[in-house]
Amino acid sequence: MTRRNRKTGQNLFTRTTLIPWQGKNYRFSMAADINQYINRDLAENRVIFREAMANDVIAIGMREADPDVGLQKMLAHIGRSLQAERVLLFEEQDGQVSATYEWHQEDLQPVAHTVQHIPINSLRPLYAKFDTKQMAIIEDVQSFLRDNPGFTPYISGVRRLVSGHLTQSGRSLGFTEVINPSALAFKSAGLLLSTLTLFLAIMLRNRDIFRSLERLGATDQLTGVGNRRGFSEYLRTLSDGMSLAFIFGDLNGLKQTNDTQGHEAGDQLICQAARIMKSLTDDSAVFRMGGDEFMLVARNIDKTQAPRIIRDLRARYRSSGISMALGYIVCQTPIVNIDDVLSQVDQKMYADKERIYGRRQS
Repeated sequence: MTRRNRKTGQNLFTRTTLIPWQGKNYRFSMAADINQYINRDLAENRVIFREAMANDVIAIGMREADPDVGLQKMLAHIGRSLQAERVLLFEEQDGQVSATYEWHQEDLQPVAHTVQHIPINSLRPLYAKFDTKQMAIIEDVQSFLRDNPGFTPYISGVRRLVSGHLTQSGRSLGFTEVINPSALAFKSAGLLLSTLTLFLAIMLRNRDIFRSLERLGATDQLTGVGNRRGFSEYLRTLSDGMSLAFIFGDLNGLKQTNDTQGHEAGDQLICQAARIMKSLTDDSAVFRMGGDEFMLVARNIDKTQAPRIIRDLRARYRSSGISMALGYIVCQTPIVNIDDVLSQVDQKMYADKERIYGRRQS
């Protein structure tokens, strides 16, 4: 039987029995305070809940080969588990912070694009709120704003906020924000994020490594321009309705330079040819397609503008003492058959090469 002692506020578990003694029956009662057991069970349940949820979130992030996808799914799981309105991840760069990932409830509009390039100095009250566990738990945002009059909220409608400071080897990377979690889940939000903050920072580091490896895989190591893989990836980023000039160049005389001056001189010639092509226009991309072959893709160029670019490119190569055969073709995106484009521009380049060598022989 359970009873509550109104004077002490204790919840008691009682047990009463009759005990015969000296020919009489006596009632013997025992009582135990069960509050300590209830509190212990609740604490254990919170720990189990936090660890189970954290394990679920970490597993979601680890399953994804692309860290960007993993981070986005992790925020979504955190948001749904804590019944929050939004979860955002902010990253620091050059003294500013920007929202780089966001999850929000389906009936809300995204806000990440509106919170970009915020000066870190304007967020000092938030950074100062981070405790030894790198957590800032703000149960009443309006009260926080009154206590910090110089702090300007950058997202409207925030009532409750749980933020985790993202650090790596003592370096500040940014912070997470769980916005308006349910009142029931508010305390769990702090416990959960304190467990996940370190792992989210590790995910950001893995993402940066992943991006670096992708860049290396799409970059020609000698010249620093794109390679054939980079060319393929670049084409996938182009939107429809763009007018592109594909300019294909083949370096003349590379074999002779290698034979007479050595391969280091040949490498320098290749690098110089790439630099000239890259310096032509800001609105373009350059790729090394083979040993001495280069492709320049110039955006927003029509058929009347392309010859001017070719003339400019020829003049730059001539002034540098470099012979480069050039061919070009102008087409619109989407490009249905890139192999056909490459075949046409290759033929035009070889026609220019024959013209160059024919002129030399004459």
